[in-house]
Amino acid sequence: MRKPIHIFTNIIFFIFLSVAFHPLKAQKMFYPGYVVTNNGDTVRGKIPYDIGNNNNYHIVDLRDDKGYSHKFNVWQIKMYSFNNEEYYTKKCERGETIHRKGLVFMHKAQEGKVTLYEYEYVRKIGAARSYEEGGIASEGDKDFYYETKEGELVYFPRLTYKKVLRELVSSYDDCLKIMSDKDFEYKKIPEVVKCYNEQN
Repeated sequence: MRKPIHIFTNIIFFIFLSVAFHPLKAQKMFYPGYVVTNNGDTVRGKIPYDIGNNNNYHIVDLRDDKGYSHKFNVWQIKMYSFNNEEYYTKKCERGETIHRKGLVFMHKAQEGKVTLYEYEYVRKIGAARSYEEGGIASEGDKDFYYETKEGELVYFPRLTYKKVLRELVSSYDDCLKIMSDKDFEYKKIPEVVKCYNEQN
């Protein structure tokens, strides 16, 4: 008679663990922030960072001060900010842009003579919506763009980024020296752009 009770106890304990630990996995980190709509309205509240699941690169969830949740698509707002970082609506060259006319949120990484933007995204893997669902540990891909004072947005292509970068900094030997390092790679573009902005 004790065996069924033992099995029942194990089942109850398993259910308890499932309920207790499931919310931990689903928790998100919320940061104070705001969005600026296309009409110029500012909506303040808290915004989660959840790339790959919540897709902060084309959708922003905002919880206002009253606890109400608002969902903003990339074509509805000019920019959003959270955790003292700013993201602007821009048109990208690649990434997860289907049905969005190429519009995504780009992180403003540097500001100066030119503004450097980062577009971080997670590519779909089969039916998976993120690397996590695909069973792959990754922070996603990141593309770089720079914007001139005149508002021209220039993409750094993966295959020819050195050519684009060299044209930008051709008059500055210190910046070209950074590029001449044998270990220089795509993700080090911000170092060269920083050098360029410091020269102007």
